[in-house]
Amino acid sequence: MRRNFLKVACACVAASALPVLAATYPERPVRIVVPFPAGGGTDAIARSLGEDLSRRLGKPFIVENKPGAASIMGSDQVSKSQPDGYTLLLTTSAFAIVASVGPRLPYDGTRAFEPIASLGRAPNVVLVRKDSRLKSMQDLMQIAKASPGKMTYGSAGNGSSVHLAAEYLQAMSGIRLTHVPYKGSAPQFSDLLAGHIDAAFATMASSASLIRDGRVRALAVTSADRSPTFPEVPTVSEVSVKGYSADVWYGVFAPKGTSPAIVQVLYQAIASASENGSYRERLAREGLTGKVGSPQELTITVDQEVARWKSVAKERNIQFD
Repeated sequence: MRRNFLKVACACVAASALPVLAATYPERPVRIVVPFPAGGGTDAIARSLGEDLSRRLGKPFIVENKPGAASIMGSDQVSKSQPDGYTLLLTTSAFAIVASVGPRLPYDGTRAFEPIASLGRAPNVVLVRKDSRLKSMQDLMQIAKASPGKMTYGSAGNGSSVHLAAEYLQAMSGIRLTHVPYKGSAPQFSDLLAGHIDAAFATMASSASLIRDGRVRALAVTSADRSPTFPEVPTVSEVSVKGYSADVWYGVFAPKGTSPAIVQVLYQAIASASENGSYRERLAREGLTGKVGSPQELTITVDQEVARWKSVAKERNIQFD
């Protein structure tokens, strides 16, 4: 009985400390780790969010890029950080993909993190350079079928959401493309513009400015519905592979064991930031849609995505090292 009393007493003390912790957090700068190179779409979203959170919460939110191994290096760093709310992870669907399709991880998969908020969803985009012979998604599919393996496409890296979107398209359609992985979207676009690859699968966030500037042509988006950012661009499902859909979501996580009070402070601040101001404008420019999701909603998204990609990987033999 004494042991049970002590457990209850400790729990009560911990619970009473939560409002105090929420009122004082943050007391020093917070790191937002982005597991992708600087200059990409995820990086731009993180920096805009960091600026808004800095204004709202009164302490600097500093973005730190930690690319490598299909986002695994950055995620690993956060998973091994102190669960005190001062190291966060802002990532994409790659978070669930590497947990379901990828190699053995140096951390306990999705269970090594506390979900904080989902930021929204955006389509991936199939791109070609502006002077490409490929004028439509139908052109790409026809030429790829006629010459299996000869057409090349770039992605931001093995195991990225865009890599899996392309592999999923091949699995559903029967075409065969040659994958050229890059270390981030910037070198991928450089080679696309230089004519070293035929096409690219990219996130809307990383490619929106290139599409607006007319430097590349968007053949199709990979989401189920057209993007409000570029409503003239058809979906893959509309024009070539019916039922195909592979968009990308964005979310913020903390190390496992982070206080629920800190999680709530961050979630509320992110939700407020998304309602108006420069961060909301940034999301719109990068093609993200949907409202901010709660920690519970982000958990559901992650679980569904892990189950989905495990099934796809098994049925379609999609693998990466």
